[in-house]
Amino acid sequence: MDLLGAAALLYALWRGDWLLVALLAIFFATSRVAWYYRTRMWRSLAVTLRVAPRRVFPDKPVELRLQLANRSRLPLPWLRLELHLARKVEASGLTLQTSPFDAVLPLPFSLGAHERVERRIQLQVPQRGLQRIGPLAVHLTDPLGIEDSRHELTGETDFLCYPHLRDIHAEIREAMPLGERRGRSFLDEQSHYLGPRPYQPTDPLRRIDWRQSARRGELFVRTYETVATAQTAIFLDPTTARNPWDGIDTEVLERTVEITASLANHLIERGQAVGLYVTGVFSEAAGKRPFSVRERPRGGPQQLGRILAALAQLRPPGLFRNLPLILLEELPTLDYQVQIVAIAPYLTKELQFALMRAARDHRTFFLQTGPAQEGDPAIPPRVRPLPVAL
Repeated sequence: MDLLGAAALLYALWRGDWLLVALLAIFFATSRVAWYYRTRMWRSLAVTLRVAPRRVFPDKPVELRLQLANRSRLPLPWLRLELHLARKVEASGLTLQTSPFDAVLPLPFSLGAHERVERRIQLQVPQRGLQRIGPLAVHLTDPLGIEDSRHELTGETDFLCYPHLRDIHAEIREAMPLGERRGRSFLDEQSHYLGPRPYQPTDPLRRIDWRQSARRGELFVRTYETVATAQTAIFLDPTTARNPWDGIDTEVLERTVEITASLANHLIERGQAVGLYVTGVFSEAAGKRPFSVRERPRGGPQQLGRILAALAQLRPPGLFRNLPLILLEELPTLDYQVQIVAIAPYLTKELQFALMRAARDHRTFFLQTGPAQEGDPAIPPRVRPLPVAL
């Protein structure tokens, strides 16, 4: 086309047809402008994605901040941005184009020279998981509306949606009497202040109550009633398929995850130290491959956040059930006073054997989240069924 236009321009100049020369000059100018916008202008566009908060619960709003900057001296009058989201994500007040794999959010913009704009979008997710935002694509049209081009842009972010937390009641002890814990100083335990008493030679100096001693003229020490924190290790089996042809029972899986998350939250809120042992967690850091989570029993909100983050990214690892193997591997590493809670959609013979072994040295519970069927193994005698009320 360019060669044909150049030949026509030379012919018009040779004939002296200045009207044709002017028309061809306009044609070349518009085509150069369209070519420049198609091949160069998209490089001057900078896109920044920010999401807050990065950790949310289902159906809670997440604010996405989308910033666009035109670093060129030329305007971008017709610009359409395509933002790829997870298929279940909803955008408040906006229409998404859904597909079997993801959803696309089209956003029109118009930028002047060296202009920067920001748009805030409210997102909601009804289900747990790592929700990716991106990649980005831009549809760019030149000011004359001659050509439309599409280009891929760099810019991705994500946020984590925790499982639902339900109000749950479980019959698990919340504190152990003094003397049930071995090899640990009483000063490390949760204590209740009882009052002062006269100093004895066997008392540690750190227990001296200097204010009472100065007031009474002799040494007094502070006395405490010590209560050791109970520890619970939760072992989770996310496999829902009894047979290779059964597939994944999504309803049972989500119920299992929600019960596990709610139980951990219930225990940590009551001061217990809780650990989680599970396989089938997928993470970007692990190359989207499943790995095992083995969180030792600890307390506090940070531990609850780690447990919820692992459960949010949990998927069934396949038909190979790793829970009995993990339970048998971890038993020698657990203190004798740690109580064990095994959670699974149903009980298998392998898990039955692992629970019998765990019940020898630990207070052991089993919680079944799936429907029972005829022929399922029985819960071992020393293992207690754990009834929960949601």
